[in-house]
Amino acid sequence: MSTTQLRLYGAESRSTGTFRSALPLLLLLAAVVLCAGCVTNGRRVLLKEYGPSVPVAAEGALKGVTVCLKGFTCAPNLISLELKAKPEEPPKFKYADFTRDQDKRWDAEQKTLQKQTKEASWTKIGNMRNGFGMVMSHVYALNDPAAWLAESMKFDLEAQGAKVVDASQAADADVSVSGTIQLCREDMYMTVDASIVVDLDVQPRKGQPSKRQIHTHGATAAMLASEGEYFHALRDARQKFSILATREIVQATKPDLSGRGSPGSGTKAQ
Repeated sequence: MSTTQLRLYGAESRSTGTFRSALPLLLLLAAVVLCAGCVTNGRRVLLKEYGPSVPVAAEGALKGVTVCLKGFTCAPNLISLELKAKPEEPPKFKYADFTRDQDKRWDAEQKTLQKQTKEASWTKIGNMRNGFGMVMSHVYALNDPAAWLAESMKFDLEAQGAKVVDASQAADADVSVSGTIQLCREDMYMTVDASIVVDLDVQPRKGQPSKRQIHTHGATAAMLASEGEYFHALRDARQKFSILATREIVQATKPDLSGRGSPGSGTKAQ
């Protein structure tokens, strides 16, 4: 190989090495540019479940129990609450994905609802940020977060063996459940993070009512910053809430020390 060829080969090797060393930085810059373009459009997310999505308790504590699900309401602003405590995490929690059929159904229904609804009917639930952390646009729920939470709780409670009724049958229920969603917020910066805070009210037919605030968190990688990723993070937080709320309901239906019996058992106080 001639001296000229060696020089050319050496220059080519150095150029290749420089390109390879700079590749990670170039990919990062490309991601920042692409992300900046994506986040300016905002996201509109359908909140919808098609069945239960939390594990069924082996002990069957709610079997035969009638639960009145009075429903949930939303605070006027679902993204402004300042969090002061860490979220709760159910032990051994495992996220439950949609089935393939459910995922296709959700995608189709979301696209339809995006075309049929206007911004005036949406609920702002979060922000989208560019690669520098600046808010560029927002995330909206296409439908009512309170209705979604109530619907998903109904699925999950029925899977535990409970009979779920509405407010019109509250007098015949063993326990009544309601609550206010104080926070339903998403934020995207490299990852999609979701937080849900609910003031839960549980009123057993016999016994003292309880009120507890439940704060849960969900997250997923922001690979495409798609609506599906945003809903994944919210479902993650919602499933954790459902598990924790169900435990509160189970606790309220346990028999007291007076021997009056457990709700749903038909045992009356002596």
